[in-house]
Order: sequence, then C-alpha cells, then structure tokens
Amino acid sequence: MRSIYLDYSSSTPVAASVRDSMLPFLSEFYGHPARCHWYGRAAQEAVEDARSHLASLLSCHPSEIVFTSSGTESVNLGILGVCRSISKGGNGEPAHLIISTLEHACVTRCAEQLQREGWQISFVRCNADGVVQVEEFAAAIRPNTRMISLIHASHRIGTVQPIEQIAELCQARDILLHTDAAQSIGKIDCNVDDLGIDLLSLSGHKFYAPKGIGALYVRLGVPIEPILFGESYETGLRPGTANVPGIVGLGQAAKLALAGLEKGMDRTSEMRDRFHHQLESLIGKPLPIHGEHVRRVPGILSIELPGVTAEAMQRRLPEICFGPTHRSISKKPSAAPCAPAECQQLAYGPTELQSPYLLRISFGWTTSEEELQQAAQLIASAFEALVD
Repeated sequence: MRSIYLDYSSSTPVAASVRDSMLPFLSEFYGHPARCHWYGRAAQEAVEDARSHLASLLSCHPSEIVFTSSGTESVNLGILGVCRSISKGGNGEPAHLIISTLEHACVTRCAEQLQREGWQISFVRCNADGVVQVEEFAAAIRPNTRMISLIHASHRIGTVQPIEQIAELCQARDILLHTDAAQSIGKIDCNVDDLGIDLLSLSGHKFYAPKGIGALYVRLGVPIEPILFGESYETGLRPGTANVPGIVGLGQAAKLALAGLEKGMDRTSEMRDRFHHQLESLIGKPLPIHGEHVRRVPGILSIELPGVTAEAMQRRLPEICFGPTHRSISKKPSAAPCAPAECQQLAYGPTELQSPYLLRISFGWTTSEEELQQAAQLIASAFEALVD
C-alpha cells in the first residue's frame, strides 16, 4: 500500500503548473536578474511578473512585496527589521512588543532576540477555543507598545485569529501589526487592506510552491531595515541573488490560489468535516475537535483520540503521514508579564496545544476520497488495538 499523505499544513507538493513554470528558469533562462543583458532581463521580467501575481493575491502594490528564502526569514525580516528601525528612531527608552502564545517558533525566537536588545515583551494567551481575545490585547498595550505580531491561523489547530479587530486597536494607537500567514495564504482570503495589517509573512511550500521561497508584504511607509547584508536587492531589504525559479513558482502558485480560492475552501472544508464524522462512526465515540465552534482554515482537523498519543498512532501507522506530534518548546523570555506557572506552558483552557494526544490531520488539493476512507479505517483499527 502506498503512503497516504495527510500533512498538507506541514508541506504541500509542488503543483504541476508551478513545476512547469519553473523549468525554463532551471535551463535556458539562467541569467542573473540584476544584469542588463538579454538573459538577465528575461529573468528580471519573470521575477516582476511573479511579484505582480503575489500582489494580486494579497491585494497590494507589487512594490510592497519582498522575496525571501522562507517564511522564517520573512518573519525575521518583518519583526527584527521593523523593531530595530523603530529603536534607532526612538528616544532611547525601551519599546514594547506583544505576541500571542499561539505563535510559531520563528516569532517567539525573534521576541527573545529583541528582549536581549532591550525590548519589553508581553504574551497574550488564547481562550478554550484556541482564539485570542481582543480585550486581552487591549489590556496588554502600554504607552511604549510599538508593535504586535499575531499569527493569522494557528499552525496546530487551524483557528483563525481576529486580526481585523486587533488591527483596529493598532491603528487607533499608532502600533504596527505583523501577521504570520503561512497557514492561511492560499486557503482563506488574505487581502491586506481588509485585514488592516502592516506586514505579512508567507511561505511558498505551504501552498503548492517549492521549498526555499517565501515573501514579506511591507506596507508602504513602514520603517524597516535589512537584517542581512551584501549587494542591495529587493529595494535594499534582502541581499543575495534572487532564487528566480522559486520566485516564478511562487508567482504561479499565487495565480492558482487566487483562481481557485473559493472552490478550494468549500472542498477542503467538506472533506475535513466528512472525514471527522466517518472516523467518529468507525471508532464509535465522540472525538473532540480543537476550535470546533470558531472559524478555522479549511483542511485542518485537530482532534484527540482518547487515551492514545499521536506518537503511538504514528508508530502504529507508518503508511499515513500526519502531524505534528508532541514536542518541547523553548522557554519564553523572562520578562513576559505572566505568572511563572503560566510561563512554562502554552495551555488554553483545559487542553494544551502541546498535548501529546493532539493529532493534526490536514488535507489538500490532491487528497482523494479513497485515501480518506482508507485513512479513517486504518486509524480506527489502530485506535482499537492501542486502547485494548
């Protein structure tokens, strides 16, 4: 039996048209995009076409797009680049950054680094549904708060955060807002004006582009400086020769996402719910869904199988690819304004996001009904064997 891939939130396959769009730039169009000769101009035109396609997906101006190597680099550039620029333009007093306990490690590590550089850091927890509360952010804001970073959709349970309402808080207080949209790009609408954000980071391999390519949206007028140094490309914000094939692939993936967003949302949402009901029927007992009563990105199903860890399930079912399993998380910066016991966990309500029983199953464009039926039966059989 071939493997059943149900880990699309971790990484997606490269779409066929994305791969086809990249091939010419891996062979005949190999020029450096900064050169004025024909080969260079061809590469640069392809880069700018891709920039326009991505801008269309985000509903922004192409000049507001900076290509990077990954979502992680985009987050680092967006947070560190802006915060360091703010520090240089300040009066020497410490500035304040707020993030949530839902963030990816790349965001929390940036916060740790900024704390070492003199910034004050606050963490806002989420509620039992896996959603942060606007009033909690409002309460965390201080006179010296200069930036907030809030994930758009949780990478573990798929819950969509109230970015628009947080943006209203920020706009009323002259605070910049960054969002990590790695799990939402290509899955739900990410119109930057509707969201009200100043910065958005994304990763290509989360929506059918290749690994090794990402982008950062930076609203015009936002203060930012580079965090890497070399020859000045990407309006001076990102040195290094452009990954032309990857950029072209990212642009094509953006075209596909824009054309099929609504249809894809409907299909993956139906697939997610149908799979859950089928699995419950086979197991014969309710399977709690994380974030069941709030908005989630389509295609992510985060459940707990009573008494069975995700690690045990993964060992039992090597033919099914899913994730993530329980793993440790680095300690948060010591200046986080919460009680010591709270600082040692990322708990929300009665269940921890880091629970070893959390099983994340995610679906994509190429997931078939046959695969879902087989996976449900295999998981149910493994569950019965593990609880006996």
